[in-house]
Amino acid sequence: MKLKFLSILAAVSVMFGAISAATAGTMKSADSADKPVSQVSDVQNMADDTTVYIQGYLVQNLGNEMYMFQDDSGTIAIEIDDDLLASNTVAPNALVWIVAEVNKDGQVTSLEAEEIQFLPSQATNSTTNSNNK
Repeated sequence: MKLKFLSILAAVSVMFGAISAATAGTMKSADSADKPVSQVSDVQNMADDTTVYIQGYLVQNLGNEMYMFQDDSGTIAIEIDDDLLASNTVAPNALVWIVAEVNKDGQVTSLEAEEIQFLPSQATNSTTNSNNK
């Protein structure tokens, strides 16, 4: 009986190790679902209307619901409807996780946000005025 328990325990440990390895390069959203995180450099080569998950910073308010998003690989313009911001406001370098759709207009690639989450580690930085349009 003890040997059977140890065998099951070992199998469960291996299984959790495989799950951890499989989820490397993903980010947990607030609803705890694992999502693959894309880099800006990858987004530039994606097809129009592709859904992407990105994590990085809103570094500049460009006006008219347009922002500059930046991650370690580069920057890209992103449209964020005011209603998606809810009561959150955008400060320079607000750390966010975004679900967005790729928009191609000729040679120009941008994103349109479908969902945005301000990450807790930067919550105090995301409470300044976003109406600098």
